Amino acid sequence: MLRRDFLKLLSTIALYSPLASANKKNLKKITVVGAGIVGTCIAHELSRLGQNVTIIDKSLPGSGTSGKSFNWVNATYPKRPYSYNYLSQLGIAAFDDLYRYIDFPSKWNGSLEWFVEPNKHKKLLNNVNKLSNYPTYSKYKIIDSLKASSYEPNINFNNNNNIVYSVEDGAIDALKTIENLVARTIFNGGKIRNNCIYKNSIYRNGKLSSISTSLGEIETDLIIFATGINTNLLINKKVLKEPTPGIIIKTKPYMNVINKIIVGPGIHIHQQNDGRLVIGEQDGAPENHKIRLEGYPSKFPSSIIAKQHINKILYKAKSFIKNIDDVEVESVEIGWRPLPLDGLPIVGFIDSKKDTYVASMHSGISLGPIVGKIVAHEITENIYNNLLKEFRPSRF
Repeated sequence: MLRRDFLKLLSTIALYSPLASANKKNLKKITVVGAGIVGTCIAHELSRLGQNVTIIDKSLPGSGTSGKSFNWVNATYPKRPYSYNYLSQLGIAAFDDLYRYIDFPSKWNGSLEWFVEPNKHKKLLNNVNKLSNYPTYSKYKIIDSLKASSYEPNINFNNNNNIVYSVEDGAIDALKTIENLVARTIFNGGKIRNNCIYKNSIYRNGKLSSISTSLGEIETDLIIFATGINTNLLINKKVLKEPTPGIIIKTKPYMNVINKIIVGPGIHIHQQNDGRLVIGEQDGAPENHKIRLEGYPSKFPSSIIAKQHINKILYKAKSFIKNIDDVEVESVEIGWRPLPLDGLPIVGFIDSKKDTYVASMHSGISLGPIVGKIVAHEITENIYNNLLKEFRPSRF
């Protein structure tokens, strides 16, 4: 069902020929601010449609939240209401389509999730079972520990007979994906400017003509902000809450111990194709992080604090995962997660202006390819896609 839905969406979009788009009067000079997964997916799709696109980033591609993410692609129970969940379902299918244009490391072995605390686990099962009330939903099964152990022999499931197996979930290497999206955008005629800070938009005779940046002016007919936690400041509109830190550690390449994404007691973990284990901390950030991490740094202010987090995360991992005693940590980073005020994606033109667009969301990894495709066609063909009607910035 879902694959047919996605193919239907693609066939609708295909009514607008990319070859024709480059010759239409609506060919634009477009600047995408932000080279995370959402910005580079949008830029790539625009470049495919013949648009004159430039990506700018205040640092390097993937240097923000996307490059410090757990990289889980899913359409699971937290994504409510159905409009959000359905978009996420299409997002999973959109990764298949993205393979037609770029290669990127990924694993699509599903996820296993459970809680040790009975009340939390009961809530998990209740929320997951609500998915079956949706017209479509990402496949899942409730399995016992014996079945789960056949998938993951190195995991101790503690005889849990209600483990949630989300069949279609996957994990990507976001940095490699972004790198390849940028390369393909350039191949299609696009440009990128790294270490380029957006300053302001310049209007002449009431029309956007360029933007001012730390590297000079860039001629622009339309600007797209895909700027994560900096969105409020750059669009001068409060659409995001205060960001929260997500602690991610990566190990050096290690022997294969995990096949799927594991969401277990206190941590979530998966293993990349290159053998690196990616581990995220599930617990919320302590209150003192607001002071300790002022300014939203990507690294901890001291190696001592970083080591404390590493030890805490590894201790939790080793409490239920076998054969990881010898793993060596390669990096520990902080990803600051953008949090829309109502939890839903924010995608569309700002205040009815047709020259300033925003794309900001918490689930950028899952939604990047599908949002990129829809946004590029909305802009190129000057159409309104109803899939995004509940996610417009005008709701704030």
